[in-house]
Amino acid sequence: MYLSRVQLNIRQLTPETLPKWQQATPYAAHQWLWQLFPEQQQRSFLFRMEAGGRFWLLSSVAPLTDHALFSVETKAFQPQLTAGLKLDFQLRANPVVCRNKKRSDVLMNAKYQAKQQGLPKEQLWQLQTQAAQQWLIRQSEQHGFNLLPPASNEFADWAGTDDASAQLVTIDAYQQHRFRRRAGEKMFIYSSVDFSGCLQVTDPERFTRALAAGLGKSKAFGCGMLMIKRHHP
Repeated sequence: MYLSRVQLNIRQLTPETLPKWQQATPYAAHQWLWQLFPEQQQRSFLFRMEAGGRFWLLSSVAPLTDHALFSVETKAFQPQLTAGLKLDFQLRANPVVCRNKKRSDVLMNAKYQAKQQGLPKEQLWQLQTQAAQQWLIRQSEQHGFNLLPPASNEFADWAGTDDASAQLVTIDAYQQHRFRRRAGEKMFIYSSVDFSGCLQVTDPERFTRALAAGLGKSKAFGCGMLMIKRHHP
């Protein structure tokens, strides 16, 4: 695998391409990043977009480093994974469940269920974050890793004011995205959740496949890339 840091040269966008970036950013990003892999007939990369047109890109082959729109830095990515290894991670994912034979946003589904049960609005976000965490736990069971609880907070443990053991991951952001590829076309709608936390590898082979393939849906729009680094307590 190859890990790349990619910067879109926004000033190079033409009057024809700039509106596409402004109005359908996820689609434009996917389409333009694919130009870095001219020999690939099927998408063989994952990406995460950051502010200012910066991307992290994970691919099975090295991308082009000479492109009019992008500045590209790339290096081989071959993490040495063993069972029991602890890693800090970040993940932007599109967590969905199936409801009435249709895909549904996990957080919106939790909100719908809470309303059906007549629960107060004050409990909604807690229930939504719990649902997002449960989705990630199910992913971990399938893909060879466990989520680890955060470091103990001595005061909170003693005072009993914080149920830290129940929260395995941090929800850093939640967004709903809407865009049209072209005027008059059907609206694309999906959500993304930014997770961060600590994990432990249980099955290196399955975990390696998960790194390459990504987690969840909407990978073509910048979701699913699991970013890892060695955990230092």
